[in-house]
Amino acid sequence: IPIALEGRNLVVAVPTASGKSLIGYTAALKTILEKKKKVLYIVPLKALASEKKDDMDRFAHLGFKTSLSIGDLDSDDRWLKDADFIVATSEKADSLIRHGSSIIDEIGLVIADEIHLIHDPSRGPTLEVTLTKIKRKRNDVQIIALSATITNANDLAMWLDAELVKMDWRPIPLHEGVYYDDEVTFEDGRSFDIEAGKDEIWALLEQSIQNGGQCIIFVNARRSTESLAVKYSPKMRKYAKRELSNEEISTIEGDSDTTSLGRKLSECIKDGMAFHNAGLTFKQRRYVEENFRNGNIKCIVATPTLAAGINLPARRVIVRDTKRFEANSGNTPISVMEIKQMCGRAGRPGYDPYGEAILIAKSYDDYENLMDNYVMCDTEAIMSKLGNETVLRNHILGLIATGDVSNIDDIVEFMRDTFYGSESSLYGIESAVENIVDFLCENKMVERRDDDILALPFGKRVSDLYIDPKSAVILRDAVEKMDEDTLDLPILHAVASTPDVIGLYPKKK
Repeated sequence: IPIALEGRNLVVAVPTASGKSLIGYTAALKTILEKKKKVLYIVPLKALASEKKDDMDRFAHLGFKTSLSIGDLDSDDRWLKDADFIVATSEKADSLIRHGSSIIDEIGLVIADEIHLIHDPSRGPTLEVTLTKIKRKRNDVQIIALSATITNANDLAMWLDAELVKMDWRPIPLHEGVYYDDEVTFEDGRSFDIEAGKDEIWALLEQSIQNGGQCIIFVNARRSTESLAVKYSPKMRKYAKRELSNEEISTIEGDSDTTSLGRKLSECIKDGMAFHNAGLTFKQRRYVEENFRNGNIKCIVATPTLAAGINLPARRVIVRDTKRFEANSGNTPISVMEIKQMCGRAGRPGYDPYGEAILIAKSYDDYENLMDNYVMCDTEAIMSKLGNETVLRNHILGLIATGDVSNIDDIVEFMRDTFYGSESSLYGIESAVENIVDFLCENKMVERRDDDILALPFGKRVSDLYIDPKSAVILRDAVEKMDEDTLDLPILHAVASTPDVIGLYPKKK
């Protein structure tokens, strides 16, 4: 905290549930109240944003305004002018810069939460480019990056020109282990037995509830979260049955159109069970989270999105699936970092004397693999995912459209300042940049005037809309071929054939 209060850049790499956010909040209060500057708090997921805003709202009586900016990427959010503490997703923060928002000039502190997600191929590059833009535009802005424990945190600190605080201390001890053949074995060699012949997940869950703890079960698919919660609800009834008020039912089931999902959820909640996935509405998710915190819900079955930093600790975490289906590569092992994030949800400061995280093995080989490659293993080193032409296309157009760069040398110079540039030799980057600029020129998004590159109206619009330039080309070509007689189907087909619409593999049924 003293480093943060002195206004120096800081990278904090400490375990989950050890109070990282507090470091950011303390510095934020100083920046707002003493330096009279704004604070930008960047989160990787929308689900995290509202939690951070709620946290800071508790201090709002000191005389400042908090605001959430996670919505439409194609707006400049003028109403943020009055806000002192702005919580935004990395896409939204980047879009504020792209729209030339004046807010960026009034910021004194940027807090990047869960910065290890720079490693994530879909979200990472945007966070990286946003931080690079802020560093280049405003070298007087303080940057505080909060991260789970990662092996190469010093690389991040060097890139951000920051001091590194790294430690393994955790207020509540965490024991990680693997279940196999009616026995759970922990990393320190301790073990305990589970009643033979029972459904292992239910046995582990029931044991935790009987001992007065709560439980989170992580599975890899939305559908599994619902089916498991429905399966265990009747068995949970004897531990946690309660009636819901009409108001609660309308929150969970949705006011006007009660969906089957909402009905399913409310039936589970009556028995102290719930599921949590991206299919739930904001209100439903919030209800589940609040009632888990206050103890009305004893167990949540969730997809891994819940693991990323949301403060929902339980005494026992059960990780059923360590693989997930990826569109291009089939069943892929989940990264060690992600599994450790899930495990880190175990152990609530102030409630639990310890936390337990248990991975489920299907065979002895699986048991050995989980023990060696997850429980006893360090997380992967984080690497930038910016060196990919598809990703670069979008960000280079954004840089040209906002006037951050005006020629090829500028773009290469910008790349040198990114995390990608700090950890690699940038071999071949000039030719990649040339290819992208040629593509943008051919498609009339930018034009070359001597050595300079300028954005054209079409390019500026595509950059504001935050879509892949390739998608824009497909849509523009479709619009040019359309007339009054064009049917809906070809229009939908054009939309579906853009890279921004994710491809699906339909199953036979």
